[in-house]
Amino acid sequence: MANHDLGILMYESGLDNEAHRELNRIGRADMLIGIPTHRNARTLGEVVAAVVEGIATYFPDRRIVLMNADGGSSDETVEIIANAPTPLNVVKLLTVYQGQTGKGSSIRAILEAAGRLNVKACVVFEAQAPGITAEWLPSLAGPVLHGDAATFGCYHRSAYSAALNDNLSYPFVRAFFNTDLRDPLAPEFAVSGALAAQLASCDVWETNIARYGVNAWLSTFAVIHRHQVSQVDLGYRGEISGDPGALLDPRIIHTTMALFRLLSAERSRWERDDAPPLHVPLKGGHCKDREVPGPDCEAVLLASMREGLERYSDQLSEVLLPERLERVLSLAAASDSEFTFPIPLWAECVLDMALSYNAGEGDPDRVAEAMLPVFFGRTVSYIRETQGMPPAQRERTVRRIVKAFMQARIAFDRAWQEHVFWEDVDDRFW
Repeated sequence: MANHDLGILMYESGLDNEAHRELNRIGRADMLIGIPTHRNARTLGEVVAAVVEGIATYFPDRRIVLMNADGGSSDETVEIIANAPTPLNVVKLLTVYQGQTGKGSSIRAILEAAGRLNVKACVVFEAQAPGITAEWLPSLAGPVLHGDAATFGCYHRSAYSAALNDNLSYPFVRAFFNTDLRDPLAPEFAVSGALAAQLASCDVWETNIARYGVNAWLSTFAVIHRHQVSQVDLGYRGEISGDPGALLDPRIIHTTMALFRLLSAERSRWERDDAPPLHVPLKGGHCKDREVPGPDCEAVLLASMREGLERYSDQLSEVLLPERLERVLSLAAASDSEFTFPIPLWAECVLDMALSYNAGEGDPDRVAEAMLPVFFGRTVSYIRETQGMPPAQRERTVRRIVKAFMQARIAFDRAWQEHVFWEDVDDRFW
């Protein structure tokens, strides 16, 4: 099952023996639709219903495998998929994935199965996708069935739900890798069978990629390694799950880790002065733009920001330049109604932390955790800066964030060259 290189338990497969036998029995398929799950009984029914309708409406003649890679749910999650009526062209594959607990391990099992079946397209849907419609399936699968290696969704979301992508992942990836992939964190995506097999075999599945960093890693891998990638506008997607302001929010922490680690893993690509732009075309049309209201969570986020600044004070004093930390603390001392977190300061803080994370001067996990209170403060500002704006109008603010990251890179690049990083390691992260 495993080897012990570098002292890490390496699972040779994300699939158990029964899943392997079932794949041998199935033999081949045109498409695999995978849903990673762990205790999602409350939301899964909506997703399964939309997927089944999409199959019946748009792919009635394709040989399709509907796969659930579960994390050992104790509720009725697996039963919902097992009992769902499906068209005659659908075979179900229900399995508990092997490896670390986390969404990434589940997606690895799905990718591995897609590669084994030599499918033309592997489509992944989250088990919680509020707003999903049957049309999401052909929108995602279509570009891959017509020759793309991957396509990623982009969405119309509230400023709160879009904050992590709009303020961190998109401007970060845009500033360092010059790509216009609009949502590097896209939870819904499709890949070819060949790319699925390649991704499943990468040495990342015993890292935080196996938990919550998988989306940031997978999308940037596809773009940076110059696969033919596209993106599709899926329209409205409802609110993200979880409690606003949670001080150990794994979604934020592991996304931060994946993005920061990308700088060391792919430094030969972004350090080049002549790196060409990586354009990701939009396939299909734009969905109707409309305002998307979000939760009333500013007070909660501000309280968590102040609590987090105190909790991570030692770490922040090590990773932020003194003048930067002083400004952050000064902003936090303002009243709730007067609080703001300027875009340039945000970009500078992120790149300070990225530098510290890669320099190895402290605990990288703590660096990523210390990002949380800073991010909460920036999220409040983003909500206020874009109040009343539909997603298309918010793009003006997002462009300002991208510009600030590019400006902050000037000082970052100088500091990067002065540090000794994790050189010449047998790097199993990527």
